[in-house]
Amino acid sequence: MIQTSILEQFKRSFESISLLTGELFFKDLVSSISNSLQMDGVWVTEYHKEQNSMTTMAFFHSGHYVTNFTYLIDGTPCEKVINSQVIVHYSEKIYDLFPSDHKMLNKFKGESYAGAALHDDNGEVIGSIALMNSKPLELTEDISTVIKIIKSRAEAELQRLKREREIIQRENLLRGLINGVQDLLINLNQKGQIVMLNSTAESMLGLAEFYKNSYHISTFLNDGSKSKLITLIESISTKKSEDGYVWIPGSLTITPLNGETFDVEGTLSRYELDNKVYFTLVVRSRDDKAESKEKIKQLIDQTEYLREELEDIKQNHQLIGESNPVKRLLQNVYMVAHTDATVLINGETGTGKELVARHIHTTSNRKNKPMVTVNCGAIPASLIESEFFGHAKGSFTGATAERKGRFQLAHGGTIFLDEIGELPLDLQVKILRVIQEGEFEPVGSSKTIKVDVRIIAATHRNLFELSKEGKFREDLYYRLNVFPIETPPLRERGDDVILIANTFIIKFGKRINKKIQPLTDQQMKILKSYSWPGNIRELQNIIERSVILAQNGILDLNTTLGIAKQSEETITTQVSDRILTKDEFLEFEKQNIIRALKAANWKVSGRDGAAALLKMVPSTLSSRINALGIKVPKD
Repeated sequence: MIQTSILEQFKRSFESISLLTGELFFKDLVSSISNSLQMDGVWVTEYHKEQNSMTTMAFFHSGHYVTNFTYLIDGTPCEKVINSQVIVHYSEKIYDLFPSDHKMLNKFKGESYAGAALHDDNGEVIGSIALMNSKPLELTEDISTVIKIIKSRAEAELQRLKREREIIQRENLLRGLINGVQDLLINLNQKGQIVMLNSTAESMLGLAEFYKNSYHISTFLNDGSKSKLITLIESISTKKSEDGYVWIPGSLTITPLNGETFDVEGTLSRYELDNKVYFTLVVRSRDDKAESKEKIKQLIDQTEYLREELEDIKQNHQLIGESNPVKRLLQNVYMVAHTDATVLINGETGTGKELVARHIHTTSNRKNKPMVTVNCGAIPASLIESEFFGHAKGSFTGATAERKGRFQLAHGGTIFLDEIGELPLDLQVKILRVIQEGEFEPVGSSKTIKVDVRIIAATHRNLFELSKEGKFREDLYYRLNVFPIETPPLRERGDDVILIANTFIIKFGKRINKKIQPLTDQQMKILKSYSWPGNIRELQNIIERSVILAQNGILDLNTTLGIAKQSEETITTQVSDRILTKDEFLEFEKQNIIRALKAANWKVSGRDGAAALLKMVPSTLSSRINALGIKVPKD
C-alpha cells in the first residue's frame, strides 16, 4: 500500500505543477508521479487515430527522461487503454499477455501496468497516461486517485496544446498567404508610420530591418505622392468603417532606401483594432501589371492541377496492408518521421515509394508545411536546374520573370526526389550542397538562398553500385542513405494483395457506377499465385480493366491476366519443389523476359511483342526491363 503521506505529497507537488503549461507541465507531471508513487516508468502520450499510434509527450523512466518517440500500439497495453472507459490494469506478467510488444516491454523492463485514456470535450480519445513497474503492481485506491487527479488536468492541457497548434497553423497559413502575394502590403498607424508589411514590400523598399526603426511612409514618397496619400487618409478617416476603402487615382511614386524609383497603383483602406485606427496600403508596380496577368493565369492552371493531384492522393494513396513486411515498413516510417533525417526509399517500380514518402511527411513535425514532389527522370536536362533552384529574370531565353524553384517552394516542409538515380552528375553536386549547407543560387543569380527542407529520395536502382561505376556521386549516396527504407514487392506481402484488390474494386466500381460481386476463393487464388512484376501499379491497372469488362458484376481475372483457367493443383505442379531465394527469383524473371524479348525480336509492345507473350502490360514490362538492367538492342 502507498502511504497516505506519499499521496498527500503528490497532491502538494501537483498543485505547483498544475500551473505550468506545455512540455514543462508534462515533464514535471510524469517525474512527480514516478517519484511519489515509486513507479519505474510514467508517460503521457498523444494518440493518432489514423495510424493507430502514439507519440510520447513526456516519458520518465528509472530517474531519467526518455527522448520522445512515436510507436504503433497494435497488440500493446496502450491499445487496450484507448478502447476502454476505465483504468486498465495488469498486475503482473504483461510480458506474457502482450507478446507482440516484446521489444518495448523488454527494453523498459515492464512487469505490471496501469493506464487511462485521455479524452477531449467531445469524448474522442486524444492520448493516454500510463504507469509501468518492473515488479507486480496492485491497483490501490491511492493509485486510482492519483490517475483520476491528473487525468482531467492532462486532458485540458493536451486539448489546449492541440488548439494552440491549430492557431499557429492558421497564423502560418495566413502569413504564407500574405507573404506569397506579389503586391506590396503596407500597414500604417494613424500617424502614417509603418507598423507591418509583407516580404514583397520589405524587399522592394529595402526594409528588412524595419522593426528597428519606425519609418514614416512619407520617407518613400515624392512630394506629389505624399500630398495625394495624406489627402486620401484624411478623406477615409472620417468615413464609417465599412466605407473606409478608396482607389488611389493615378499613381504613387516610390523611392526605396536603396534602389530605383518606380510608380505604383493600388488601394488604401481603413480599419480599427482595439479602438485604434490603422490603414492598409496595397500597391503594385505598374510595370508588373501585364506580367501579373500571365502569373495569375499560371496560378489558376497550377491550382487546378494541384486540386486534381490532391483528389488523386485522397482517393488512391492509402497504405493498405496487414502483412509483416508492411508492419515493419510502418514501424520504420514512424521511427524516422519525427526527425529531420534524410531518407532514401528503395524499392521496385510500383511498390508505393511516393506513398511512403507522404506518410513520413504527414506524420512529421513538418506536416503543416508543403511536400513538394519532383520526378528527377521526367524533367528535360536543359530545364532541370531551373526546376530545382529557380531562375532570375532574363537568365536565359524565355525567362521573362523571376521564378522560384522546387526547393524554395518546399521551405519549411519536405521535398521528395523521386527516381533520384536519374539526376545528372553536375546537378548532384548542387543537391549535395543543399543537404550539407541548406543553400543554393538560382540560375542567373548571385544571390544565395537559404532553405530549411527535409529531403526524402527514392529510387528503384542500386545507387551504391552506380556510385562504384562512377554514374552517381558516392558522397551524395552516403548523405542520402542516412535512414534507408525498403518498400516490399507485392509478391512478398501475402494476403495484402486481396485487401488492396478489394479497395480498387470498390473505387473503380463507384467511378463507373457498376456494382461488382465480391472476389471468389478461386479469384483470390489467382491473385495470390501471380508474381505481380509491376506490383501495386500493375494490380491497379488489372483491377480497373477487369471492372470495366465485368459482365453482371462478375470479374473475369483469368481473361484479364491472360491466365488459362486451371485448378490449384495444376498451378502447384508448375512450381519447382525448390524454394528460390530473392536473387534467384529475380534472375529467373530476368532470363524469362530475355527469352520473350528474343522470341519477339526484341519488340516490347504490339500484338507480337514480348509483353503479349508474357501476358503483361507493355508499360509494366518496360519498367521491369529497366529495373532488371536488361539491355535492349537499339537496332
